[in-house]
Amino acid sequence: MRDPASEPNAAPITPLGSLLVKVHSRCNLMCDYCYEYNCGNTSWRKKPKEMSEAVYEQMLARVREHSLRHGVREQFFSLHGGEPLLRRLDFFRYAVSCAREVLGPEIAVQFGTQTNATLMTAETVDLFAELGIGVGVSIDGPEPVHNKNRVYSNGRPSYQDTLAGLQHLLTERGRTVFGGILAVIDVTEDPLPVFEHLAAFAPPSIDFLEPHGSWDELPAGKVTAEDTRYGDWLIRLFDHWFDGGHRAVPIRKFEELIEHLLGGAGSVESFGLEPVSLLTVATDGAIEMVDCIKASGPNAENLGLNVFDHDFDTALAHPMMRLRQIGIAALPPVCQSCELVWVCGGGYLPHRYGAGNGYRNPTIYCADYRKLIHHIRSRLEPILDARSGAQAAV
Repeated sequence: MRDPASEPNAAPITPLGSLLVKVHSRCNLMCDYCYEYNCGNTSWRKKPKEMSEAVYEQMLARVREHSLRHGVREQFFSLHGGEPLLRRLDFFRYAVSCAREVLGPEIAVQFGTQTNATLMTAETVDLFAELGIGVGVSIDGPEPVHNKNRVYSNGRPSYQDTLAGLQHLLTERGRTVFGGILAVIDVTEDPLPVFEHLAAFAPPSIDFLEPHGSWDELPAGKVTAEDTRYGDWLIRLFDHWFDGGHRAVPIRKFEELIEHLLGGAGSVESFGLEPVSLLTVATDGAIEMVDCIKASGPNAENLGLNVFDHDFDTALAHPMMRLRQIGIAALPPVCQSCELVWVCGGGYLPHRYGAGNGYRNPTIYCADYRKLIHHIRSRLEPILDARSGAQAAV
């Protein structure tokens, strides 16, 4: 029998499982590292500010069509931006009720959103709790750290407004929808005070994200592709967390790597070789790649498809989407022969880009991940050996 991974076009398509729904294409902040507005991609300027009801309802019809065709019984919608809370609250009530009406009892749909929290209010929390919309908050750390990059377009810092919004999610009702924190890593800062500050909010999880970069445009703080500043930063944080520092607060990156090292399957698209079944629908109805890929350059997200003229099967069969579903076959030889490929998976697709080979490169964070993964494995081995010995003695 032939291995489908050896023939990328023959590999089976994994049906859609989640959608990034761009309900608003603008933001009230102008963060220095933003892939949407500050990485050279200006496609947002040509998009409507808001997704219309006609686009949203056509998208739902395509989701229903696709889900029933493939026997998919659950979907996840991330109501995304820009800043999604620039939409009026009545839109969110409409979006949830319309989705449940169109998708019916056959297809369950869960909702989430990612916000900078500056526009979060008690009324928003009450509505989201009623509708069951989970809320992730973007905050980078203590006030001086956060305000280095996350500012308004006039340069005014945003920390105090983010903190005020976040407080609404720390109430008893707010915690029913509080989904966690996203923080972008600044390698010039000590990771421990950053983590302790965020952990003090007792979020359900924290996801530390590297700033976007590629082989053509190195990430902030990285001098060469081979330096391991990000790996060293993450190792210092891992040891603190693993040795008991607020370990009750999950750090998603570490838990994903541990899961893969133990032979499991992860749940995020940045590690492992599991097929990715995520697409973006823009405010104008365009079906696009994951929005972070905009950091690769102009039109990187563009598949030339839209919900009015194309179904999701067509989008998932697109060569760019196939890169995300064929596993090891999408990676360069250096990755395919690496002992860590089943853990790293080549890294996040937007971070693999280089003008010469396109996305057929290792992640620009390869040296960092190699060092980090070896370190985590070294910390796990004594524990696993002790457990194996105890089991053998029984």
